[in-house]
Amino acid sequence: MNVLNKNIPLKIPALFGLISTLILPSLVSAGMEVTNPSRQYEVTVVKGEALPIIGESSAEYSVMAVEDGVLYPIPFQFDDKNIKGLNFVPGAVVEVDGKEDVVEAQDELAFMYRDMGPKADAVAIANIEGAMVSELEITEEGTSRYAYLVKGNAQRSDKVYSHYDFETGFVETETYTIQFDPKNITIWSDWRVKGFTGTDSAPNVLDMMKARFFARLGFLKVTLHNAIIPAKTIAVKNGPVRAIVEADISIGALGLDILSGGVSVTFTPQAIRYPIFAFFPKAAEALSEFYIDVTVDFVDFEGTRYKTSLGPEEPLIAGQKVSDEVREKYKSDIDNPWVSISSGHNWDMYFISRLSEGFTPKVDAIYWDEGAGDKPNKPENFKGSSAEMGLKLSDVPVGADTIFEYSIYFGADLWEGNDAQTGADYIFNPAKVVVNQL
Repeated sequence: MNVLNKNIPLKIPALFGLISTLILPSLVSAGMEVTNPSRQYEVTVVKGEALPIIGESSAEYSVMAVEDGVLYPIPFQFDDKNIKGLNFVPGAVVEVDGKEDVVEAQDELAFMYRDMGPKADAVAIANIEGAMVSELEITEEGTSRYAYLVKGNAQRSDKVYSHYDFETGFVETETYTIQFDPKNITIWSDWRVKGFTGTDSAPNVLDMMKARFFARLGFLKVTLHNAIIPAKTIAVKNGPVRAIVEADISIGALGLDILSGGVSVTFTPQAIRYPIFAFFPKAAEALSEFYIDVTVDFVDFEGTRYKTSLGPEEPLIAGQKVSDEVREKYKSDIDNPWVSISSGHNWDMYFISRLSEGFTPKVDAIYWDEGAGDKPNKPENFKGSSAEMGLKLSDVPVGADTIFEYSIYFGADLWEGNDAQTGADYIFNPAKVVVNQL
């Protein structure tokens, strides 16, 4: 079932025609210039509790910003929350928290940071259809940018930043495309960054994502990877800002149920987020060892720089051998759960984890590099893929419902030279919105 956001007044053919025209964008947005690489495609989120429209239909409202002195509609979406605290997808399994399409405290208004503009003057406000409700303001480093919540305005932007095709598994955003297995949202076969030029043997930035669940019971052990883990795609909500896909997950091994739950994947031009809502049964305590590791595998990125949250300032260089003693210095932990690469192709990536309160596994950085002498770490779509990075969760607590997330964030020069820490700080601390009542 392909569930389209009701706020998008686009017929399917028109939507695909629009998406097919997307090109690698410049650093200047339709609103104000964005000089911070980490904010280029950041999704700005305002919680329903901050808005003066609690209990009202979200269909009555739109978002606008100033360009050339005039208020224009910008892409936005209202997202209900589900009872797990994640974005609700109509037609999926997890029920909505509250009433669908009614603004409630837990719900979210989402739009793009880059689409905000200068402050509207009295003339611009007087010339719009409908009633201005709130001014949404972000001020950083001495620069303020604004968007406006408007009631009773029929104008809508026709721009689409992200779209997932439920039937084919193809996702297209303003900055990349990926072909997913339409039956399993954890498996992709083709990732292409728009504007990136590879080689005949390595046309892509990334090879694949690898998720592994390792379990040992006495002398018996088993490793399950995402190609054989059931992750049945159920439904999608496509909004102009972000696409949200929900899937079921259930894992059993060695005669035990290990995990039951699902995943709510969110696609934006800057990130792919995999929050997993999971129950680890008490029976899993019988396992003598159980851990989860997830990595992303790069394609022929020799010379890529690699850093970790707790590692040295000097990065590891993909393809260059170092001693075990040196590599062991590159660490992450539960309070600093990220690793990162700078590709040397004006494209950087962070791999991060977010854990719900009370869920306290051990968190470690993972790094493999076949070019530096490590054994091949199959499977691979491209033979001999280059460095691979990710995070490992071990000592996993069992017997309770929890949410844990694996996410990747990417874009041009997120390191801003050689500073991986600042980019990570921006990711974990999105720009804060002040809601000014009008």
